[in-house]
Amino acid sequence: MSSPTRHRRSTSRSCALGAAVVAALALAGCAEDGSVSVPEFTLTGDQVQQFLDDARSQAETIGHDVRSLADDLGSLSGETRTRAEDAVAAAQEAADEARAAADEVSTATEDTRAEAEQRLADAETALEDASTELDAVADSLSGADAAVRDAIESLRTRVDELRADLDGSTGS
Repeated sequence: MSSPTRHRRSTSRSCALGAAVVAALALAGCAEDGSVSVPEFTLTGDQVQQFLDDARSQAETIGHDVRSLADDLGSLSGETRTRAEDAVAAAQEAADEARAAADEVSTATEDTRAEAEQRLADAETALEDASTELDAVADSLSGADAAVRDAIESLRTRVDELRADLDGSTGS
């Protein structure tokens, strides 16, 4: 489910997402030419857009992992399957919320900044909750469900990376 190349891409996307959110939060001080001045570096409007595109891509990767996991969940039975499906759905919803929050922050004005930042914080909380659910499900799976457990743990890792980026960007 996770190759070294894919992990490096995920790490790169995580870094890009963190930078995108930081850059988006700094847009209140944007110059008319679209550049953003941050004490240690300056991002152009195109660079901010690239970071946001990377954030969307990371959320889409989580979505792809969720779709790949759907077939594996069919091997589970009863309560375990229901809990796993709920946890995976929570991960997808949290990733979607994080993507939407990053978009909102990127277009926030001075008047809407607080609301956008709150949405970003809410997305971070949703990612944390999804990670907790995924962890509980993975811990409850028996050795016979090792492939499903590994896939759920991989998804949880991606969710944790996205959450850490949001946490780092909001200073929570």
